[in-house]
Amino acid sequence: MRTGRRAIALVAVAGMLGIAAAPAQAATPQWVNLFRAINKARTSHGLRPITPSQRLRVAALRHSHDMLWRGYFGHTSPTGSTLTYRVMSSGFVTYGQWWAGETLAWGCGGYGDPATVVKEWMHSPEHRAILLSPRYRFVGIGRSYGTFLGQPGAAVWTVDWGHR
Repeated sequence: MRTGRRAIALVAVAGMLGIAAAPAQAATPQWVNLFRAINKARTSHGLRPITPSQRLRVAALRHSHDMLWRGYFGHTSPTGSTLTYRVMSSGFVTYGQWWAGETLAWGCGGYGDPATVVKEWMHSPEHRAILLSPRYRFVGIGRSYGTFLGQPGAAVWTVDWGHR
């Protein structure tokens, strides 16, 4: 019982001093886990880590949401929106020379988790080339979650890569 009283007393003292108790550890957002997996793959191949871009993230998020909502999987939307349009509309680039690439993935359960997504991209020559390109310096990651193409619990990923 004494241990319990001490603990309660310590919490009360911390509260009186204005010290907040440590909040419960929040779950890491899935896009952060994918970002880490991407950088792990890049650094294991001697490349420097990529930097997150909020503007590219907005473009990627919009594309993932659009694919989930409209029920398609591709780089060009049914409305004709392309990677070039999305990147330029995001404000990531406004002039000058720039490059962009895009990788997509979707899956349910373990097939949609970040480590599996990167593993699958590394087994695809086109996706691997983008993931390991030293040209790209920035990345924006979008994820939508829900029922996709009739499959509940699906994660739909868009990763927009850029250099300016």
